[in-house]
Amino acid sequence: MSMDNFIEVIDITKTYWSEDSNTETKVVLPLSLTIKEGEIVMFLGPSGCGKTTLMRIIGGLEKQDQGSITLAGDLLAGPDRRRGMVFQSYSSFPWLSVRDNIKFGTRYRKDISATEKEEITDHYMNMVGLSTYGNFYTNRISGGMRQRVAIARTLASSPDILLMDEPFGALDAQTREHLQFQLMEINKSEKKTTIFVTHDVEEAILLADRVVIFSARPARVVQEIDVNAVIPVDDRRDRTADMQKFFSLRNEILQIIRAEYQKTMEVT
Repeated sequence: MSMDNFIEVIDITKTYWSEDSNTETKVVLPLSLTIKEGEIVMFLGPSGCGKTTLMRIIGGLEKQDQGSITLAGDLLAGPDRRRGMVFQSYSSFPWLSVRDNIKFGTRYRKDISATEKEEITDHYMNMVGLSTYGNFYTNRISGGMRQRVAIARTLASSPDILLMDEPFGALDAQTREHLQFQLMEINKSEKKTTIFVTHDVEEAILLADRVVIFSARPARVVQEIDVNAVIPVDDRRDRTADMQKFFSLRNEILQIIRAEYQKTMEVT
């Protein structure tokens, strides 16, 4: 049975201090959020609003000033293997083959045998469509392929949650669309709890179970939208979605984000 409060973000705050200007910048206001097990949640909001900062805090890469984060009831502090991250940059080891890059994700797993590590490597290499490129070094393949390697390596490490910070942002439109639908297929089979930061509203609607829209900095939750209630995920995955509903939801979200952008203009 899945947990409704698989991830709980409770009253998180974050402020940065600049010694040069002797000023502080509030990045995240007291912010609370819950995420269900197996859910894909997209973070949307104006540029610089604190989406990535919040994700990095959830991932243990930054420390909040106040508040707490729990995963399946356990208090989180610092990075660990339960959280896997995929960034916009194509993080791979150029001196390793595609297969060895993916296998690296199993390196610290003590719960499986050497044979199982090989099987898991093959499984995820096939899942992302790289089975014929296993012996290629990653500096000899395209950016889209390297990003697939990064996703497969992260999944091979068997994290409880997948944190993705604009992972398709630097890709061309065709590769981006291919990986978006590939991620949907992966989620269909893996049911991996995923938090995904993006600036692309259409990408958010395509991939998300739920969209969380943040205010202009300092971040607070402006609105949460249950995408599945508007457009079922199977319709989006099979490309049979009602496009009128799709574009209506896109326009609704864009209006909210534009209103937040306008607030930043009024401040400046």
